[in-house]
Amino acid sequence: MPPVQLTMGNVTTAEDHSPDSSFVTVVKIATAPERSRVYDLTVPGPEHFYAAGVKVHNCEEFAAWRYLDEAWKQIRFGLRSGPRPHAIASTTPRPKKVIREIVKEARKGDGRYILSAGSTDTNPFLNEEVKIELYKDFAGTRMGRQELHGELLEDVDGALWSGELIDMHRVQPGGFEDRYDRIVVAIDPAATEGGDEHGIIVMGLKWTWEEYVVTPYPHLPHAFVLEDGSLNGSPNAWGKKAKQLYEKWEADLIVAERNNGGDMVASVLYGIDSSLPVKLVVATRGKTRRAEPIANLYEQGRIHHVGMFAKLEDQMTTWDSTDDDVNDFSPDHMDAMVWAATELMIGAGEVKQQRPEDTRLKGRR
Repeated sequence: MPPVQLTMGNVTTAEDHSPDSSFVTVVKIATAPERSRVYDLTVPGPEHFYAAGVKVHNCEEFAAWRYLDEAWKQIRFGLRSGPRPHAIASTTPRPKKVIREIVKEARKGDGRYILSAGSTDTNPFLNEEVKIELYKDFAGTRMGRQELHGELLEDVDGALWSGELIDMHRVQPGGFEDRYDRIVVAIDPAATEGGDEHGIIVMGLKWTWEEYVVTPYPHLPHAFVLEDGSLNGSPNAWGKKAKQLYEKWEADLIVAERNNGGDMVASVLYGIDSSLPVKLVVATRGKTRRAEPIANLYEQGRIHHVGMFAKLEDQMTTWDSTDDDVNDFSPDHMDAMVWAATELMIGAGEVKQQRPEDTRLKGRR
């Protein structure tokens, strides 16, 4: 058998490592053919992929790679040795351009691309308790279809956000991004109990984010989705949840939409804790007009999800902004996020801090 060179790679940014660092680790495998080498490869940029006689590229979590388009081009330039040089990519099928193109080619069935897929419930090596927890959190959501069942989900026409856009600017919990200049809890209360959920979103603000080298706007404010506490239940239930999140994140404000409940929203919150700082916001414009400025901030890379929020992201990527008649759900999680982002990044023009009128002694003498 001729020697084989296999690379297992990923792309970082040049700032992630010092220029003097070595990005290539040679791993010796006992079962590999004589004179074969396996490279565990991390490169400072897509143009640095190792190309000295590579016969097989093994691309792990391919859709999560930074600079995916350019990296894929460079990998293909390096596959030029042996009778059948090829790449093996294993990944969650996020709807990115390269992934969609590869799947499209594989479906032609001409043998140039071979597609295989599996689902979490058929994985014999995954702990059953882990499966139960994953299905409890993600079953019935678009993210569950993608992450648990390996479906490639196409973007919805008319949606203001795409999964790729959200993924592009997502950050992982922990590290420097847990220090914020402002934090708010936003509430979009449902009109009735037992129907739609009450949207409750926590977001943080950094006035500048110069330590994050990837952003194109480090000198401008950036907002971060920190937690989704949305739930079904009574006004007392969502009020207690809002207070709990306010205290947990040491927030400085609770923003709540008053349209559906009027002064009831403030009454619920002050009934639970009269010291809560509450700002009531009035929806004088439709959902699309309120959401469009926030979608533009996502496009600029200035709003980030700290972790994954399945139901929120489902609503963001499936709610059709062009035709409300086709929507069969109320985007309560999305609405709460829009209110929070508006407070932090734009500032609502028709808002005021408000306490309900005290009528306890009215009519008494």
